[in-house]
Amino acid sequence: MSTAPKGTTLRLLVPKDSAERVLSSLGPTAKLERRDLVLSGDRMTTDDIVKQIRDLSRLRDDILHSIRQFGVQRDPRGTVQTPGNLSGFLAEVREDLENGRSQYQELQSKIESLQRQLDAVEKQINILEEIGRAGFTSPETSGDAGSFSRILGRLPARKLAEAQRDLEGALKDQAVLATGARVKDFVYILVVAPRDKTSQALQTLLLHDFVQTEDPLSEGVDRDATLEALEAKRNSIQKELGKCKDEMKQFQTETQDHLNRIADMIQEAYMSLRGLLQLGEGSKASIAVAWLAKPVPPKTVNIVRSQGAILEME
Repeated sequence: MSTAPKGTTLRLLVPKDSAERVLSSLGPTAKLERRDLVLSGDRMTTDDIVKQIRDLSRLRDDILHSIRQFGVQRDPRGTVQTPGNLSGFLAEVREDLENGRSQYQELQSKIESLQRQLDAVEKQINILEEIGRAGFTSPETSGDAGSFSRILGRLPARKLAEAQRDLEGALKDQAVLATGARVKDFVYILVVAPRDKTSQALQTLLLHDFVQTEDPLSEGVDRDATLEALEAKRNSIQKELGKCKDEMKQFQTETQDHLNRIADMIQEAYMSLRGLLQLGEGSKASIAVAWLAKPVPPKTVNIVRSQGAILEME
């Protein structure tokens, strides 16, 4: 089977005696694959044919939905032989789709869970690294503070003096403000205040565009050791996440080929039954796939349909 180039793909079923005329109306640049067949319903009644057409239409929609859900591309191929035992084939396709959905959902859930874990660990690492850049020692920011609490963060350097003045005015001599590193236009500060005055101190600082850095560690916990452990955990999660993403890519590659092949078979079976209703049992027909570089003008579509063609556009 040929791989379709980018553009518009038409699948047509036409009476055999008018096939040359219909297909030539698509223009000289159309790439075509054609197969002749004799339409047969294998003793199905009209009601049976209509029911099969409806089942095929629903299944075709399910396949196209799965193709989008799995993040793969619809790639219409050339003409294919439709299965002889259509009912059995449809049952197998439905089972394949269900198994594919379960496999995809399992892989996607693992990837999303690992990504959430990675985001949480990286957030902790970023905070600890920021605290390390603030210019204070680990005991200063996370040692035992007794009945006091710490407020760590940064504010615009130009607002430091005003913030310090307002803090002293609000808490008198109950709070101590120490400055740390300066990063561009911001300066890190560390405020130590009584626990019952923490909220008042924070509100005062927020008036001066203060951005708090909340330490994720409990008092007395070794920051360097924690950071090292978190980095090891991040590496482990990244490795597992990469493995899951590789499994997903492999699944998508295999699924894309499989679903596209099934979609082509379903599409042609669907069109063959529609042709059977329109042309009748034993009619000679041609089924063709045409790849065009540009969208088909409505005028051309009308001409093709006026000559008895059944047309599906992808």
